[in-house]
Amino acid sequence: MRKLVALGILVFSAGLAALPAQDFAGIKQINGRGTYCRAVGQGTPLIVVHGGPGMAHDYLFKPFSRLAAKHRLVFYDQMGNGLSDEFRENEKAGVGDLVEELEGVRKAFGLGAVDLAGQSWGAVIAVQYAAKYPQNVHKLLLLEPAPGSSEFLPAFQQAILGRLGPEDKQQLAALSQDPALKSDPALYRKWINLRFKAYYFDPGRQDLDKLAYFDSARVKKFFASSAMFGPYLTDFDLYGMMKGIACPVLIVHGDHDVIPNAAVERMAQSLANAELRIVKDSGHFVHVEKPEEYFSAIEEFLARQ
Repeated sequence: MRKLVALGILVFSAGLAALPAQDFAGIKQINGRGTYCRAVGQGTPLIVVHGGPGMAHDYLFKPFSRLAAKHRLVFYDQMGNGLSDEFRENEKAGVGDLVEELEGVRKAFGLGAVDLAGQSWGAVIAVQYAAKYPQNVHKLLLLEPAPGSSEFLPAFQQAILGRLGPEDKQQLAALSQDPALKSDPALYRKWINLRFKAYYFDPGRQDLDKLAYFDSARVKKFFASSAMFGPYLTDFDLYGMMKGIACPVLIVHGDHDVIPNAAVERMAQSLANAELRIVKDSGHFVHVEKPEEYFSAIEEFLARQ
């Protein structure tokens, strides 16, 4: 049953079996690679899949840690990103490998069925994981999700450029042509923060320090990952796959997101048991602009039977 619901509905119930607290931060060997993982909190397990391609878990760790009182949160850096092993020379990886990496993370922490949250690009991985391993997903959260197909990418790019002023565009173009961009963390942060200005309803809410963890090694990994998975984004379609996902799904989307509203509305229509919560006056980082509404919606959904 598909639902379009407003924020603020409170329905509580029992969740998955609670797991004891035992914080972890370090490398786990998953599918022959070193994957950096971080686990905090106590309660029902929730795996959080970060955005990208090219990002790492850090920008989500602090905001999502507010859920640690009721949930065992598991974060990880996707292959080739953050503190995980970099790509080997001439290595080829696809989204299927990212799905198997996620399965490896679940197994590495000895988890059964989990609640699974994918933010932005992470939603692309989470959808494909839920389709392949339905028995392992209790509830699915698609948070500020990337569009479900490449047909929406031109509108996405147009929205970014349409929201940037002439000076911003000029600076962005100049930085994009600077050969030092792919290794200099200061240039990278200036470049990505200029681009991210368009991702906010209120650019004044932009957290300019959220990418401070990017050093030169992580910058190189960002561009290597973008090159690895960027071609996938030019030709993909997940909407047909979504029709086979039966678990409860929560979609959270800002009404001013650079991802078109039509993309997430189609998600809600394609998923058999989904509810779409559109947060007003918010862009692609709802967890920054409207954190109380965002996390209240997540908690209400996870607590519901």
